[in-house]
Amino acid sequence: MAIVVGESGAWREIVSNLRQSGLVVHLPNDIEPLLTSLRATYQPSVDRKHSEVAQGIADINTRIANLRAEKGAWRSFINWFRIWRCNKAIARLQQEERKNTATLSGNINKLTVLLKSRELMGAKAEVEVISRLSRLPAGHTVFNDLRLIANRYIYFDGAALQSAQIDHLVLSPAGVFVIETKRWSKHFVESGDYHDPFDQIRRAAYLCYDELREAFGKIHVRSVIACAGELPSAPEGSYVKVLPVDELVGYISWFRQSEITPEALLRVRHFFEGFIPKR
Repeated sequence: MAIVVGESGAWREIVSNLRQSGLVVHLPNDIEPLLTSLRATYQPSVDRKHSEVAQGIADINTRIANLRAEKGAWRSFINWFRIWRCNKAIARLQQEERKNTATLSGNINKLTVLLKSRELMGAKAEVEVISRLSRLPAGHTVFNDLRLIANRYIYFDGAALQSAQIDHLVLSPAGVFVIETKRWSKHFVESGDYHDPFDQIRRAAYLCYDELREAFGKIHVRSVIACAGELPSAPEGSYVKVLPVDELVGYISWFRQSEITPEALLRVRHFFEGFIPKR
């Protein structure tokens, strides 16, 4: 089995955003059952909170009635402040109930929107790609969400280039495979509202090639788009390989000729590890 370093950047972002709302998921398939559970428990949770708040308000109102019943001018003066604090406590309980209801409904809405989002579809595709790449044989290392940053600007197709985000990068004895995962719908492709994926991966692969050449000499870098949906037409003469997700392992394994020694593989692996975001 391959060594896997890092995780899906798209999925990590989703998990982080949900955690801020107190929602804990571990895999994309956890989201729908969680939503089902939240919908089923929404009304009982609202009713339970309402009962707690109503009891709390009733207790405070009893306290207020007792304070008002006490006689004496000085006692009335002191109790006025106590009653004021009691009313503030009632307002806090009511606000707490409103906030609780808003949080519950907000979480349901957040998960409902997320289930239909392109972000989740993309994250699912990246998680699937990682799962498949992990089946590569020993000697392969799979890096995920690699943030490659050069210490200088280079020029590619007439434009300055210094950094690139790479969905997946496979280091093998036969070289390096830069992989971009896309799970786009036909409607999204027809909209044209996206950055050219072929240009994106070409730039990332060239930066990777240039950085490796500076540090280790020439190493073969191949560009792959793992397609789990639709893509625009490839530019004429494109050297980018477009593959269904289930063909990735077979394609990478096809390259059997070793170009990198085991010692060099270890050094290159340590090099790439420095570009994986820390959790």
